[in-house]
Amino acid sequence: MSRCLAGLITVLTLAVCAPSAGATVLFSASGGGLSASASFTISGSYLTILLTNTDVANGAGEPVSAAEVLTGLFFNLGTTTFTPLSATLVNGGQIIQTANCDVSCVGSTNVGGEFSYASGGASWLSGTNQGISSSGYLNANTSAGNFNGINYDSPMALDGINFGIVPDGWTPYQGNGGLDGVALVDGTVKFVLKIPKGLSESDIKNVYFTYGTSANENTLHATTNGSVTTSGTTVPEPATLSMLGLAMAGLGYRLRRRKS
Repeated sequence: MSRCLAGLITVLTLAVCAPSAGATVLFSASGGGLSASASFTISGSYLTILLTNTDVANGAGEPVSAAEVLTGLFFNLGTTTFTPLSATLVNGGQIIQTANCDVSCVGSTNVGGEFSYASGGASWLSGTNQGISSSGYLNANTSAGNFNGINYDSPMALDGINFGIVPDGWTPYQGNGGLDGVALVDGTVKFVLKIPKGLSESDIKNVYFTYGTSANENTLHATTNGSVTTSGTTVPEPATLSMLGLAMAGLGYRLRRRKS
């Protein structure tokens, strides 16, 4: 009997520590000399998005005007309004051309005051109901960032091309494109939002990357190759914990009887 109990404990322990169903789904798009990617990860009631401008960083094809700078992400997920929590620079991302910040932004990684989230999607993007942007074409919340960060620039965010995303290693363009006179983001921005439980990565649809400072300036419709990577461990269900407790109690009782 003790062998059976020990075997049951082993099985239940493996169930408790089994990998979770948490996943990361990557969406990407390219066209017209532009390209971008966004990874979506849902863990419980939190959605994490990594948004990256994957254009060439310098030379032929590099961003040289506002219309070629990544400023927004729109998608369809759920039917309710989410709560934006943070927007930070990761994987070597940095604020560049920091001399153009009115409030010191040298070395800062929190760009939550320069990006906003709004529900409702965008009227020119079919089937979207959620949106994030650093520019003023967002459906709502266009007067201030709401990802819990400070506003580095005057006038109040969201405005112009300020803090749009350029490719990692981008060479500042000293021309008439207007990009040399504003602070920009070089690299990847990580957005974290609180969402209703029960949503999964498979529910994400109609992902669009948006560029520039006005509606429908440049838009890419993203696709995914279906690649999903699992990570983390599952929080055990109460029933599983109860079964494990009963099994351990049974084994303890059996051992006590053998000693008596």
